[in-house]
Amino acid sequence: MERELERIKEREPAMFDRVLEQSHQLLKDEKKHAASFPHVIKFQDIPWTQGAQAFHKHLIRGPALDMPYNTGIRSMVALEQILAPSGRSGRHRHYFEAMFYILEGEGYEIHDGKRYDWQQGDIAMVPTYTVHQHFNTDPKASARLFYIIPGIFRFMGISETEQIELHINYRVPDGATPIYGDGNRFTGYRTGDGKEFFFGLDEPLQKMMDDMKAMAELVGEPKDDYERVMKQLAEENEWRGRVPRTVRPSQLPWQNTRMGKIKYLVHPRLGSALRTIESFLQELPPGGASGKHLHVGEELHLVLEGKGYDIHDGVRWDWEKEDMVAIPINTVHQHFNADPKNPALFLSVQSRLFDLVGHGGVRHLEDAPGASLTQANAWP
Repeated sequence: MERELERIKEREPAMFDRVLEQSHQLLKDEKKHAASFPHVIKFQDIPWTQGAQAFHKHLIRGPALDMPYNTGIRSMVALEQILAPSGRSGRHRHYFEAMFYILEGEGYEIHDGKRYDWQQGDIAMVPTYTVHQHFNTDPKASARLFYIIPGIFRFMGISETEQIELHINYRVPDGATPIYGDGNRFTGYRTGDGKEFFFGLDEPLQKMMDDMKAMAELVGEPKDDYERVMKQLAEENEWRGRVPRTVRPSQLPWQNTRMGKIKYLVHPRLGSALRTIESFLQELPPGGASGKHLHVGEELHLVLEGKGYDIHDGVRWDWEKEDMVAIPINTVHQHFNADPKNPALFLSVQSRLFDLVGHGGVRHLEDAPGASLTQANAWP
């Protein structure tokens, strides 16, 4: 009997966690915090600021910009950038992709040494890990670019930017001391409290990526599932080299849909350099409205022409040209043109992250007034 008792281990004291309860509370607090933000950001309320790349307006903010949220949008940040006549942005590279809509001007991109021209109304797409720079070719007028950055890369730990060449008007912060390297070349600065910041390529990262490309080229036809994963690296590099970098909306059709008059610009079915972003134009007729629907994913609208309002979960939000409209997750929404004489036009940008995790699609609630569908509207 004593031997039997010796084999029975004394029960360890019970330990409890409250992870589920804490998660519920954090989500409740987060929803309350997100609901406190406006759904319309006024263009004139956001100042222009100068950074290492260009002059910017930070319209939709978040951790991806190392800035606190200013709307309920979590998956994307949005900025405007201005290039002086015959000017250029700083040259840089980052893991995350970016989508640019050309608001004003004409110019071109240089992506990994290759030129891509653009003009007003075009889309420019920057795939992941691409050295790129924007150039304004007009010697008399500025160019203005609106762009979107996915927020997920920050949470994945790969949001760093290698600033290879600085914006020509860049200045170090007040009180900072410039740092110079070989050949008296400016390489960074030291703040008054001793912190140091450096610009330029991440050479160890560059070597690692070059080695990965070289290894990928050695992989032939895969013989098993693991080699198929190895082959994926080569396929990603090949994809990055061949995808289109610009979209000319005039070459794409308008579609009369149940949501209204829409022209898709960026979508996987159209051949896209972007994995996490899709975008379309929508036009509202004078005094007209869109359809009404609901989707899990977030959406941003940049108002290009006109004035009107949205109804989000029963709440009215007025907007006008150059405003940003933020549509958070799970929001029933509909768009209205308040001008009885002129159409309204906006650029819509949606995060595809929700599609990738199984929460894509829409729940359609109401057709746009006068909506007429034809088979000719479908994608090829």
